[in-house]
Amino acid sequence: MSLANDYKRWLQRGRQRAAIARVLRKPMTATEICAAAGKFTPQIQLRDVWFLTRQFERRGLAVCLNPQQVTGKLYCLTEPGRLATRHAFEIGHPIPPASIDWRKYSWVIRAKIRRLTLCGLGQLEAKAPQTATEIRKHIRHDYPAGLNPVLRAVRELADKKLITCVGVTPVRACKLYRLTPAGRAIVKQLHQ
Repeated sequence: MSLANDYKRWLQRGRQRAAIARVLRKPMTATEICAAAGKFTPQIQLRDVWFLTRQFERRGLAVCLNPQQVTGKLYCLTEPGRLATRHAFEIGHPIPPASIDWRKYSWVIRAKIRRLTLCGLGQLEAKAPQTATEIRKHIRHDYPAGLNPVLRAVRELADKKLITCVGVTPVRACKLYRLTPAGRAIVKQLHQ
């Protein structure tokens, strides 16, 4: 009996393990895993996800991409984990890109307003660089946020070098923002 068959059987034996293996298609936090796995097994709780991700790590099926973080730990399947998932459920999971700074990615997804601000700028910047007010107008349909939280998120994203100021508007001298390559890579990963 091969190790791959052992992993396959181990994944198939538990509903919650199977649900986690199915949904872990990209690096995710425990909260994201719990929400996604709830579609397969509604009784799963966050503490179950924490326990099972540690079991996945001990068996070498998953790895934490940012173990030094206290909150926002990101988990993804290792090569043996992807192989076992493919054999057990006939689901292929892509390899996470190495070009992304996973600490910054986890920092972005820990705050809804930062994630929405970054994604909103990503959607709007195809037209032209955008002001914080335009970003707020764009995201308010998904999340009712005031201008001050958006301005704070913009400042924080600029400090982390995920967006950059590229100029000012001619009339009121409002700053115009554009995504950096690192910010664009994170937005692309968020939309997968």
